[in-house]
This record gives sequence, structure tokens and C-alpha cells, in this order.
Amino acid sequence: MSTTATIQATPAPAWRGDDFPHWLPPMLVRELRQGIQSGTFFWTFLLIQLALVLHGGFTVLALAERFDGNLLRVSGGFFWTILVITVGFVIPLRGVNSIATERTGNSLDLVRLTRLSATRIVVGKWAALVAQAALVAASVLPYLVLRYFLGGVNVVHDLRALGWLLVGSAVVAALAIQASTRPQRERVGLMTLVGFGGWGLLMRSMAGGPPFFSGSPGWFGLAVAALYAVLFLEAAAASIAPAAENHALRKRLLGLGCAAVVAGAGMFVYAWDFAAVAFLFGLPVLFAAVGALCERPVRFRRMHAAFARYGVAGRAAAAVLTPGWATGLVFIALAGGFVAAGCLAVAAPSGTPPRMFFAAPDRTLMAARISLTAAAIVFPLPLLLFLPRLKERATAYVAVQAICLVVLGIDAAMITTPYGRGSWSALLAPFPLAGLLRLFSDAGSATVSMLGLAGLVVLAIVLAIVARPWLREMRHTQRLVADRRAAS
Repeated sequence: MSTTATIQATPAPAWRGDDFPHWLPPMLVRELRQGIQSGTFFWTFLLIQLALVLHGGFTVLALAERFDGNLLRVSGGFFWTILVITVGFVIPLRGVNSIATERTGNSLDLVRLTRLSATRIVVGKWAALVAQAALVAASVLPYLVLRYFLGGVNVVHDLRALGWLLVGSAVVAALAIQASTRPQRERVGLMTLVGFGGWGLLMRSMAGGPPFFSGSPGWFGLAVAALYAVLFLEAAAASIAPAAENHALRKRLLGLGCAAVVAGAGMFVYAWDFAAVAFLFGLPVLFAAVGALCERPVRFRRMHAAFARYGVAGRAAAAVLTPGWATGLVFIALAGGFVAAGCLAVAAPSGTPPRMFFAAPDRTLMAARISLTAAAIVFPLPLLLFLPRLKERATAYVAVQAICLVVLGIDAAMITTPYGRGSWSALLAPFPLAGLLRLFSDAGSATVSMLGLAGLVVLAIVLAIVARPWLREMRHTQRLVADRRAAS
């Protein structure tokens, strides 16, 4: 019997129970070993047990004499505050340096030599953080039972809240891993935004209530959480993947799916519900659109020729789902068409007065918002094309949009002048993002008409500037798709 046959015939060793089983993904095992043995996890686990023991002992002694509802509410506030800090933030935010540490230590290339894809590397790191958060959450179950015996607590209610806290922790862990692929200044800014959100959750938990949904948002809440977790993880995988991997395919399919949901919601739900759906599912479309514009063209024959086997449908798909800003414009047009259809479907007829803040605006105002949104998304594109050697394209994109916000600030300051605010609307015309935000505070007919038309003009100018480079890039893409030799 040959050596290869002997190795294949040898059964897998039985699991001894003193280590992780062999069937677990290798990246997950590696991250769990490093994470659980680290001092951060050890001290976090130890301190939360100590804090909950002291909290439980103090509560039992205080309620031994008589039942006090106020004291029980304060005790619940401290209990949920401890859980939010540890399970919701401390453990998942450990991933904010996970990829950066690999790059600094020059170990990321060694991990790739094991033939692990970028997706498996990122998912393994995320799963390890989720497993550590679940381990800490499982350790607090006895304290939930203690709160039940003290009275005034619905244990099923608390278990449901703990489950939603774990869901939120998983999303934060995915966001932290995605942030770890970005430069340090961007990580600081992103974590600052997370800190503001965490402060709000802490205020609610200190008030005595669970920080996450104590009710049951059902499958919709789980679907939204899963969507954002997948979006963040895919963005992280795309940041560390080699250029030959087509991660634009997954991100844009997610964006198109979310745009289709917005379109369907505009046809079948009320204005109040549509506002929530458009916000939750419109953000992934926006992220995918901005990311597509910031992508550089990738010209690998094998990647593009894989679409050739599907004929005309494959060539059309390649024009949308392959990396590059040129195909990104096609994606934006397609996804934007879905979103615009949903927004116009839910809009009320022109002249209908709104009854509430989230009520549907008239179609004239909605059309102006759509034109300004499209213009604002593509507004920085000419700068990105004229500076081809620009390394941080996303940073340049944000810098251009920040200029629009500065102009909006100047416009807001003019409200105190004797000239009034209306005469300064023309200042916002060349800056579509500023005009879009202006419409949320001033929806007068003259302002809406002027800014809506300005959005169309800016959009037309930008498309005219990039028309020739776009045609050139699309010809390259179709030429690569037509090369059937690379697909064979």
C-alpha cells in the first residue's frame, strides 16, 4: 500500500476534549486560542463575574427586609449596564485591531499561504469574537435566574433581551473587523461614532430597561442585523483579498437586493413604514455605490471571461458586477432606478399636505431629492479620475463631500443676516449634498424647483465629463469578457 493510500485510510483521531475539535475551521481555532488565552478576555471575564457577584449580593441583602420596586429597577439598570459594556462593546471591539495587527506583524501573507481565502480569514476572526461574547453571556445566566427569584422580573423577557444583545454584539464585531482594515485615522473616527451609539444604549440600560429590543422584532430585525453583518464582513474581506478575487460581485448583489426591497416597500407599505425600510435598506445601497465609484478597474482575463459562458446575459452581468468605477456607474443607475421607483410610488400626489414628519412628501419634492441624491453620489468622481495615482480614494471622496457640508454651514449662518435665507439658495446649486440637506429644512416650491433642477444639471455635467473614460473602460471590460480562452 502506498504512503498516500495509508494516509487516506487512517481515521481521524478521536477528540480528546482538552482542545478544540479538529473539524472546526482552522482560522476559528487559531483566533479562539489566541483570544481566550489573552489577558483582555481573562480580565474581562473575571471582572464581570466579580461585578455580578457583588451586585447580586448587595441586591439580595437590600431586599431581604422588604420588597422595593425602585431598588429593583436601579439594580436592573446596573445589571444591564455591566452586560452592555462587556458583551456589547468590550469583547466585539477587540476586533478593531485584528487585521491591522496581522499587517503590522507581517503574518497576513503567512496566513494566505495556507490557502485560506480572504472571506474565510475574516469570518474566522468574526466567529471567534462572537463565540467569546456568547461564552460571557452564558456565564451570566445564573444571575438572570437570581433576578427572577428576587421578584418583579420576567425571565423570558430578560432572555430575549440577552439574545438581542448578542445579535447587536455580532454586528459590532463585524463593524470592528471592517474598521481594522482601514487606516488608523479612519478607525478612530468610526469608533467615535460607535461610542455615541453606545452612550445612548448605556443611558437606556442605566434607566433600568434592557438596552436592546425587549419585545420581538422577529425575522425582520434578524434579517437587518444579518444584512449589516454580511455587508461589513464582505467589505473587510475585499480590503485584504488579492485583486483577482471578484468581491464586487457579492457587494453589488447585496446592493441590488436591498434596492429591490426598497422598491417593493414603496409599492406595498405605508409612508411611515417605508421611511424605516428605506433607511435600513438604503444605507447598504449607498455604501455599495460609494465603494463602486472608489474602485480601480481590475483587468484579469480569467475573472471577466468567467461571465462569457452565459452568453449575452453574462456580458450584461459583467457590465454591472465586475470591479471598477465604470461598471460601478452602471450599478448605480440600476440600483438607483429601483430606489427611485419605490420613493416615487410612496410619494403623495403634488399639493397634498403632509400630516406628520414621516408622511410621504409630494412627488415634486421627492423628484428633487432623487436628482440631488444621484448628483451627490457621483459629484466627486471627476476628481478621482483626474488623480489616478491617488491612493486613498475613499478619503478624497469624503473630503469632497465635506466641502459641501462647509457650504451648507455657510448657508445656515446666513439665516441671521438681514438678507434672509431664501436669497442664498443659489449658493448651494453647485453642491448637491448641501442642496439635498437644505430641502429637509426648507421645502418651499421655489427652493424645491431650483435645487431639483440644479441637481439634474450637476448630474449631467459630471456624466458628460466622465463619458469618454467610461466608454473606454466599458470596451476593455467587454473585450475581456469576450476572451473565451481564459475561461476554458
